[in-house]
Amino acid sequence: MIGGFVPFGITDTRNQFYRITTLGYNLHYDVVKYKAVSIVTSIGPFASYSRGLLGTGGDGDVRYSHSTFFNSFYFGGNVSIGLRIDFPKRKIAYEIRPINGMVGNNYFTLGYFLFGMDFKFKN
Repeated sequence: MIGGFVPFGITDTRNQFYRITTLGYNLHYDVVKYKAVSIVTSIGPFASYSRGLLGTGGDGDVRYSHSTFFNSFYFGGNVSIGLRIDFPKRKIAYEIRPINGMVGNNYFTLGYFLFGMDFKFKN
């Protein structure tokens, strides 16, 4: 996973601009399956590298005197649940996983929505 974050709509903390690069290994399991649709869950470990800038702006009551650059390495585990649509004769399956959570060392937490496509090499 590769992503960038900006403080759009967040006003109770200083400005933050950062990027994250994550490598993980997930085990997927179909909990309930009916024809081409299944409820899928996944779990696995990850390692993540985050870098960015903590700015001077933020809440109107609190102003920071200087910007600070940071970089951090995190590791931990992730879990997710969602729906998979997998037609047997097609080479692509689709996933919608609205619940994805990552928790790691140094208070690392990340939640996100995922829409994914799985490419099948064999049928």
